[in-house]
Amino acid sequence: MLGKLHHPNVMVPLAYVLYSQGFLLFYDFAHTRSTLYDVLHNHTGDVVDWMSRYSISVGIAQGISYLHGSISNGREPIFLPDLSSKKIMLKSLIEPLVGDIELFKGMDPSKKYAYTMRVTTAGNVYSFGVILLELLTGKPAVSEGRELAKWVMQRHWSQQEECNNILDLRVSKTSTVATKQMLRVLSIALACINISPGARPKMKFVLRMLTRL
Repeated sequence: MLGKLHHPNVMVPLAYVLYSQGFLLFYDFAHTRSTLYDVLHNHTGDVVDWMSRYSISVGIAQGISYLHGSISNGREPIFLPDLSSKKIMLKSLIEPLVGDIELFKGMDPSKKYAYTMRVTTAGNVYSFGVILLELLTGKPAVSEGRELAKWVMQRHWSQQEECNNILDLRVSKTSTVATKQMLRVLSIALACINISPGARPKMKFVLRMLTRL
């Protein structure tokens, strides 16, 4: 299944080796790659501008949407149990790669565990929403025991008229266009982290909302 995958925003293994203690997966090598987490939170250079962050968000959404796919496309959907900014590799600031897909769990919705598949899909959407929040705020998903998603939700509901205070001011203050677009993406992120899994949009709709910006 993995060998048949092909998408510019998915990190696909080139080969594998099985041996007595386990297995190895081989990927294309690029020593300049870093994770999205590193670029956002461990990078001491220039601040990543909004257009780069937006391009990254769209690329990640495209990769996840492709992996989720459907059985009608000839394969089972692939879900990521540990999706985070640490699992997003960057070939460049506009070329994200969804990594660690070997940890997938493919499920057939015709089987009795279809409900689990829906929860897993919603879980991926939630994780993507958290990644969007990291891109919007410049803050890590968890910092000093505080969850970013909960912090954003609390500030959003208590200060609805000041949602722009949630944004990374180093980026949002660069232009009014950037601020408006970031606020629109914030609304998408909030939909993704909805407390009710069933109320979260599917990735294909999340991607559509992002590309319509």
